[in-house]
Amino acid sequence: MPSTGNGAHGETSPYFLPVNQAEAERLMMQHSVLIDALDNRLVCAPIDSSRPGLKVLDSGTTDGHWIRELRSRIANSELNTYVGTDLNPKLFPESVPPDTRFYVHNISEPWPKEEHGTFDFVHQRLTLPGGAPTPLPQVLKHLFDLVKPGGWIQLVEAEQTGPESGPVFHEFLSLVRALFNATGAGCDYAAHMKEWLRELGAVDLYEIRVNMAFGAKNEKPKLAEGSARCTAQAMDGLILHAKACNSLRTDISEAQMDTLGVRLHEELMKVGAIYPLRIVWGRKLE
Repeated sequence: MPSTGNGAHGETSPYFLPVNQAEAERLMMQHSVLIDALDNRLVCAPIDSSRPGLKVLDSGTTDGHWIRELRSRIANSELNTYVGTDLNPKLFPESVPPDTRFYVHNISEPWPKEEHGTFDFVHQRLTLPGGAPTPLPQVLKHLFDLVKPGGWIQLVEAEQTGPESGPVFHEFLSLVRALFNATGAGCDYAAHMKEWLRELGAVDLYEIRVNMAFGAKNEKPKLAEGSARCTAQAMDGLILHAKACNSLRTDISEAQMDTLGVRLHEELMKVGAIYPLRIVWGRKLE
C-alpha cells in the first residue's frame, strides 16, 4: 500500500490520502491485514517487554492504534512510556493514559534534541517515503538518532511489486511507483533499509519478507473483503494527487484513473493480489 503514516505533507510528499475518520477506519483494516501477514506480531525485534520503564516510539502513528494494541499486550504497560508522532494531529486520540503522549513531527526534519538517544524501541511502518524530497537515508538517520545505546529500531515498508496479482493491481502499483518517483522517494527504498541502517552503525541487523494477501488471495473472509475495500478506497486520494502532480510520468490515462478504484475492487474480490512487505530491525551499539 502507499505510505500510511503522515510523514511530510505538501506537493512533494508521497502521503496523498485524506486525514479523516474514514481514513482512520481504512488504516485499521490495513493494520489488521498487515499484522495477520506477520503472524500477529507487532514487534519482531527482540526487546524485553517484561522490563519496566521501556520508552517506545511509533513514528507515523496516525490515530495511535499500533500503540494501543502494543500496550494491551504488555503486562504492567503503565510502567512504560509510549510516544506517537505524526505530522497531522487531527487523528490523535482525545483521551490518552498517563503513560502515553502524542506530538506533531515531520520525519524529514531532525527530532527534538531532548528525545535523542532516549528510546528503547523505535517503530516506523509504511511511512519512510513520506520524508521525501529529503533523501531517505537522511530521514532514517534522524530516526536512528532517537535510539538509545542498546536499543532497537524496526522498519516496515512495502515493496512496490505485485507477484500473483492481476493487471489492474499492476496498474495501481505503476501509479504508486510513478508518484513516489515524482516526489523523489523512489520505489526501491524498502530494499535499501538494511544497508542504510548498517551505514548508520546499526548491528544485529535482521530482515524478513512477508506477503500481505488481498481479496481472494486471503483465506480469512473478513480480511479478504476488508483488504479489497480498503485498498480500493485509497484510490480517490491517490488519483487526486496524481492528477495534480506536474512531474508525474505515467502511461495511465485520466480515464483509466477515474475507474481504477472500481476496477481494482472487482479484481481483488475475484482474483486477489499479493503485496510483499520487507521488515528490517537492528540494534544501536552500547
